[in-house]
Amino acid sequence: MASKAGDDPDSLMSLCTIFCLKNLRRTMCYSEGEQNRLQLRPDVFLPGEICDRLVNEYMDLVHTDSDFEPQDGFFQLFSDPRSTRLTRLQLREDLVRDRDLEAIGKQDLMELHLTYCSRLTARGLRTLCSFRHSLLSLSLFGCSSVFFRKSGAPLAAGEDEDEEERLQRHTVDLDFSFQGFNRLRLLNLGGLRAELDVEKLLRPLPALTSLDLSSVHLPRPAFLTQWSERLASLVLYNVELTEELIHMLLQMSRLRHLDISRENQRTSKFKMTRKILSSIVQSLVDLVSLDISGHIMLDNCTVPAFEDAVGRPSIEPCKSSIYPFQELKRPLQFLGLYNTTLCNVTHIPAYKVLSFEPILRLLPQSSAPVSQHWATWALYNLVSVYCEYFTVKPSHQIRFHPKIMSFSV
Repeated sequence: MASKAGDDPDSLMSLCTIFCLKNLRRTMCYSEGEQNRLQLRPDVFLPGEICDRLVNEYMDLVHTDSDFEPQDGFFQLFSDPRSTRLTRLQLREDLVRDRDLEAIGKQDLMELHLTYCSRLTARGLRTLCSFRHSLLSLSLFGCSSVFFRKSGAPLAAGEDEDEEERLQRHTVDLDFSFQGFNRLRLLNLGGLRAELDVEKLLRPLPALTSLDLSSVHLPRPAFLTQWSERLASLVLYNVELTEELIHMLLQMSRLRHLDISRENQRTSKFKMTRKILSSIVQSLVDLVSLDISGHIMLDNCTVPAFEDAVGRPSIEPCKSSIYPFQELKRPLQFLGLYNTTLCNVTHIPAYKVLSFEPILRLLPQSSAPVSQHWATWALYNLVSVYCEYFTVKPSHQIRFHPKIMSFSV
């Protein structure tokens, strides 16, 4: 009888992919020359879905399977678009080198997500330009090193250098811009270093609809208004808010998703007010999700306690316990209130609410995450799945409304 994994097409595909990756020379590759270099068999043609899965699964195995040995020249297997097709890749950490991007430079990538690839240099940035005619989505989260070149050395130098050593002697690559990335709709530059002029870097992006500038220094935020009629999603997590930045946000009339949350209240000089929240609600009428987690409220935004306690929990804006949200035309799909004074009220006009800071105390110190922001999201997903399939006992002190999910301990 077939196993459960074998009955599921996705699981079967995953098993086959892992087997091929662990047995490359016995399946689709052969060795060539004295250096035992990997080569794709001449009779092998791999469509885009298979190639994407092979590369993404390879990255997972390298980071999660201690018995799996990285293959030198693996990306070279996908250098010829006549026999392999790559469209959507997610690469991460210091495994990825400039030569790996160069190996796939002839592919027509539509999505490329690079995360904390500290070994990439300005040489790799030059390779990114070869994808500009096809890229729809690009993430360079934590990859600031690609915008720098080593001082007094050619671009090819420094790939194997330690990151700290490299960044001690660097200059900004002033030659690069996103000129020509005319199809790019989603861009993530989270963690961009302060030395980089984000305004100059971003200017020529006519199709942009989603932008993530988490932890990016924005001294002159007014330039973002060039996308006021296009931008649907803007993430400014851990960005220091100012009056000028708030004024700019209020002009982004097409925004549907806005994240201005912070990881830590103590690092912020900005104080959220009832007036600012009201302005956001009044100006951004298309909003379906809003995250203001981690902000200190300067004044009281909530109804008196005796009013808050009246009736069953409701998501109707007119009954909201938070005054500014009474002006919403409809409940939000998501509202982030984690680590704010607004998270303990009864009536919150959103289908999903992120507000359960006390759960983080259950995490052992030895495995505490670097960022509570991401831990909160992970816990939210975990609890959502748990509550969908299991009965929550009253002793858990997790309270659920018909359409609201709110957490407290």
